[in-house]
Amino acid sequence: MGELVIGRPALQVGAAVSLPLDLVSVMSLLYRAVPGSGLDSWLVDTRRALSPQLQADLDLLHGFSGRLLYYMEEPVMRFEPLREDRLDAGFSDLAAFLDALPAGVYRDLAISAIDRVHQDLGTGLVAPSDDGDNAWRRYIEPALTTAGADEVLGLLFDADDLKARTVRLVTGIWESAYRDDFTAQHEQLREAARIAQDAASRGFGMAFAELTGNRLPATLAASLNHVVAVTFCPSAHLGTFVSYIIYPPHIVVFFGTVHALGPQSVAESPGISRNGIGNANAAQAPGTLASDDLLENLRALGDANRLRILDLLRGGELYAQQIVGRLGIAQSAVSRHLAQLERSGLIRVEPRRGMKYYAVDCERLEELAAAIQERAR
Repeated sequence: MGELVIGRPALQVGAAVSLPLDLVSVMSLLYRAVPGSGLDSWLVDTRRALSPQLQADLDLLHGFSGRLLYYMEEPVMRFEPLREDRLDAGFSDLAAFLDALPAGVYRDLAISAIDRVHQDLGTGLVAPSDDGDNAWRRYIEPALTTAGADEVLGLLFDADDLKARTVRLVTGIWESAYRDDFTAQHEQLREAARIAQDAASRGFGMAFAELTGNRLPATLAASLNHVVAVTFCPSAHLGTFVSYIIYPPHIVVFFGTVHALGPQSVAESPGISRNGIGNANAAQAPGTLASDDLLENLRALGDANRLRILDLLRGGELYAQQIVGRLGIAQSAVSRHLAQLERSGLIRVEPRRGMKYYAVDCERLEELAAAIQERAR
């Protein structure tokens, strides 16, 4: 008789259209949707049209749980959107659940998100057991991207405000930006999910390649040992990018409907170009910058430390810790500067061997220089 071992259930691979999960994806895309990001023009235009309060909430609540934006996943995954009786949940179901959660739970969710960042970084840090300001600053700083430490401390020490801003953001994005679009895209999402279900029957690896057009990332492959189910969810605005949530026992992989259905099926959709990427600058001549892109690039350059980062990268690509060491400023500050430079398109990032390497996008810098020279003429 063979050796007795603890068995693991076979990985369940499926597909679904989930409004709560789709909303998480859209919020993360809106957070990243600045001119020059390469994202769908609907996202760029929608972000620009948000009220100042919603934009502030979007940037703060996505800006304190690392580059993978863990916090906004937490309340929606707590809703268990992949539970059989919630696969068809509407926004009112999600809103009622979020409103019923006690404020203290939101603080726990925020700490869980920051803990996940520390697990990724291998720091060994956990949330402090007291309210000492310095200890909490050390705990949150590695997770900061576009949020400031004082703002985040304020949220962690005022759970009622954290809950209010989280619920306000989810409700505001739905009511002011995404409700009509989700309704208009719903049939395409359902058809893409049907195609994904067929692909899922051939296994996770093959389905991932077929639905996204990409090879399976090492991070996802390594996570398969800790989950029991993978669900593919179509996204109308993801285009050719890949996005996923790792939240044991589940992995959620978002894929663009344009890849599953073919470009001809979405070519008539507002704001979507034939390659699935927003075409907001279609009227611009090749090699020139739209006014919005120009302004975003100039804002990114309007800081002495960001200029120093560009100067450092002129000598070749560097990983984040090398930049921290050479600048001599806090890692959290460097992370925020790198995030803004990346979002503006002035630098590129490539994950490699567990680290992120940064390099100047010379083509974008040349376009920026040409745009300024043109105005000088």
